[in-house]
Amino acid sequence: TASEGHLPPALLYGSDTDALSGDIRAWDWWKLADGRVQPGPLWAYAEGGERLVLECPTARLAEASWDGDPVTGYNYNVAFVAGEARLPHAGDAGLGAWDLLVPKANLQGGIALRLSQCRQSGTTALFGTGGRRGGVNKFMRSPGDVGSLDMAYAGGQSFPAGVTNVAWIDGHVSSLRQPYKGEHWDMLPDWVTDSLDWPSNGFLSEKSEAYDPR
Repeated sequence: TASEGHLPPALLYGSDTDALSGDIRAWDWWKLADGRVQPGPLWAYAEGGERLVLECPTARLAEASWDGDPVTGYNYNVAFVAGEARLPHAGDAGLGAWDLLVPKANLQGGIALRLSQCRQSGTTALFGTGGRRGGVNKFMRSPGDVGSLDMAYAGGQSFPAGVTNVAWIDGHVSSLRQPYKGEHWDMLPDWVTDSLDWPSNGFLSEKSEAYDPR
């Protein structure tokens, strides 16, 4: 299969054979080219109970966080574990969705880690309650990412009532009470740190240790 030992990607544009089809496949929702929305590659495993299984009670009154998709309130580790595609453009004619997955500098040019590379599965986040100023987010990022720090700071965790819930790669779930600012906080402009809205939201570790399973 196209996954080659990887967990499902967080975001794909287009169909497998046509990157310009207009489909947007996020990990939770698949928006078809005609505007209809159906479960994405992970929610498809929920066997009909999608809204009950993957809808955080703390986010039920939140507005849609991304592209008009229904709210889940959860985010998925795209910093290291899940692949993520770039936006398509006219020059991508002839390519499929999987061709647009972005190489990551923090993975030495890889697109995502294979499950066999996830050696710290008990201490690495896979899902969490996503949070940013004014709402939720669906792509979990790390403060130690190499790349766009404004994007990283829009991918933190929500700490409603001072606690956040995390599902780790090995399958166990736990609650954490320490929202970290992230190692670059003091060097960033206010408009970037404002997007995190610490301590209402924050990271799970000061650097990448809670996100990198190697």
